[in-house]
This record gives sequence, structure tokens and C-alpha cells, in this order.
Amino acid sequence: MMCANPSRPNHSRRGIITGGSALLVATALAGCAALPPLSLDEAVRRLLRRATLRALARLNAPGGAWDRFVAQIDLGGSLGAAGLVLQAVMTSADFHRRLDAWLRPVALRAARAAAPRVADAVRVIGVANARAVIEGGPHAATDLLRSDMGPAVIEAMVPEFRDALRVVDDPVLGPVIAALAGLAGDALARRFARHADQAVWDAIAEEEAAIRADPNADGDPQLADLLRHR
Repeated sequence: MMCANPSRPNHSRRGIITGGSALLVATALAGCAALPPLSLDEAVRRLLRRATLRALARLNAPGGAWDRFVAQIDLGGSLGAAGLVLQAVMTSADFHRRLDAWLRPVALRAARAAAPRVADAVRVIGVANARAVIEGGPHAATDLLRSDMGPAVIEAMVPEFRDALRVVDDPVLGPVIAALAGLAGDALARRFARHADQAVWDAIAEEEAAIRADPNADGDPQLADLLRHR
């Protein structure tokens, strides 16, 4: 069916757009504006793009990735006997409250520093078997992206943690962090970065699974249709 020609006389249009004919015209015009089919490769990239954006936006939500990230940090256990000397201080509720207040914004800055690398990786990722990814498990696309990026997210985060370790001004947290960083500053920064890396990938995987479970909720009808019929 041909698209409507706006140069036709008005009386011709009035003759067509009456009663049920209006619906036919609207359908024809919608067909003219239809998007090209979504390729499987682009579907994988679009799924990853949406999952990563949603994950980064919700990292600091209650019960989210950063809550788990801070809860899983074990400073004393990672540094042997020297860390155990400070164990009494590091296991106190006050210390963990202060650690959370200091570490959370650092982790968020680190995630923002890594975000452009993730976005670039999504844009150029090669998908050897896009159909297998689309038809795979709840976080098949996330697994592919993580494998493709290797340690790139960790490397992007390390400088933020390393810089933050040098300027801790909390009176309780500061001396402990300074002592631990003095023993193994780069190792401590990398430990934080590895924990943050795991939190970021867990968050992306959760968002991918959520999009797959309810494709219609994400506002992308093309991707939703493909996921529904995978």
C-alpha cells in the first residue's frame, strides 16, 4: 500500500477519511513509519545497553549492589597477621558505619569512571552467536560482555580507590586505613576494585534477567517482541 500524498486536494482526503476508512489510513501511515527489523546482533547490544544503564542507575538503591559490596569487605582477613592486629577495631559497629559512609561514594565514583569503558565495549562487542545469547540463560549477554572486557572494569576503578586511600580524614577510620594502606596500598585498592567489579557485574546480570522476565516493561517494543519469541 502506498503512503498518503500530502499534495492531493483536500476534498479527496475528506472523501477517504470518513467512518472506518480513517482506521485504514492510520494503519497505512503507521506502516510507512515502521522501523526496520531488529538484527540479533543489535538486539544483544540493545539488551546490554539497557541492562547496564539500569544497573548503574540503581547501584546505590537500598538492598542493592553497594549494600552487598560494603557488607562483603573483609579488611583484616585479606592482610594476614598485620590486619589481625586491627581486627578488634575493624569488627566494631562504629567502624563499619564509618567505612560505609566513606567507601560508598568512592565506589560510586569508581563505577562512573568505569561506565564509559562499559558503554564502549557494548557498542563494539562482537557477537559470534547472537541467537545463542538471546536464547540463553537470564544473564547470557552479561556473561558475554564480562568475558569480552576481562579486567577492564577493575583497572578503571583502581585509581579512584587508590586516590581515596590517601585522603581518609575520618578520625577512627583514617588511622586504620592508613596502617593497612601503608602495608599494601595498591593491593588494598585492587581488593576494593575487585569487590566493586563483582558488584557491578552482579547488578548488570540482575537487570538483564529482569528485562528478559518482563520484556514489555522496558519501553523497547522491538526488543520485547524478539525476547518474547526467542
